[in-house]
Amino acid sequence: MWGFVPNRFSLKNRKFLLLVFLLNIGCEDVIELDLPPSKPQLVIDALIGYNDTNGQSVTAGEVKLTLTTPFFEETLPAENATVSLIDMATSQSYELVENKPGIFDSGFPKLEFNREYMLQISFEGEIYTATEQLVKSTIIEKLEQDHGFLFNEDETEVKVTFTDLPGERNHYLFAFGWNNYLVVDDQFFQDEQLTFSYFYEKLKPGKKISISVFGINKVFSNYIEKLLAQSGEDMGNGGPFAIPNATIRGNIVNKTNPGNFAFGYFALSEFDTQPLTIR
Repeated sequence: MWGFVPNRFSLKNRKFLLLVFLLNIGCEDVIELDLPPSKPQLVIDALIGYNDTNGQSVTAGEVKLTLTTPFFEETLPAENATVSLIDMATSQSYELVENKPGIFDSGFPKLEFNREYMLQISFEGEIYTATEQLVKSTIIEKLEQDHGFLFNEDETEVKVTFTDLPGERNHYLFAFGWNNYLVVDDQFFQDEQLTFSYFYEKLKPGKKISISVFGINKVFSNYIEKLLAQSGEDMGNGGPFAIPNATIRGNIVNKTNPGNFAFGYFALSEFDTQPLTIR
């Protein structure tokens, strides 16, 4: 509501106020945007993790295939693709299983360090590939709840302690749940132990959380940092491969038609996960 308008306003000012008033009324109507159609492009989110605890090895993760869509529309799965993981040392191919539309999350082989693996995807007559090695990770030595906060007292502080892998330059990706991530570079604490705090909003007592750390290489670290910078750290529903407003190219190549590139990234990471119950 505009309220009282003094009589000393000129006719020009009154016309301006009337125009603003009419514009505000018009904003209540639904506006339909006729955006130009764009050709869907393939998005490949592929993070495969390896963990070996007490001689029990686990390979887990997923290769998620989706298609870019016009603004305001839901992401669509890319169906009827074939996905394989190829051990380049033996040339053995492992075909992954699609358990949900566009999601391949089983059929992984046992991974080994210092060995190259190629992700190969066949989709609509074109072949997409990326080749990576398994990257070593540290472990989470301690998770503990504390009483600090950043902005308000409703926050829950969780302290994470780990020790940097010795004798080499390392990069780590921490996953805190709800698609929140942190990239850590050991430049300033090489070979040392580090404790840092992460703050959750409104966690109730009894809530169970888990925090994971992945070993990643420098290229993947740079890629994730660019995504985090554009997304404001919260990746929403897209995870660490979510497509930002500006085009950020990953490591996936279209071998059939290089001009029709795919978004996303393929990474192989050793990981460690630790649980914590909020008190």
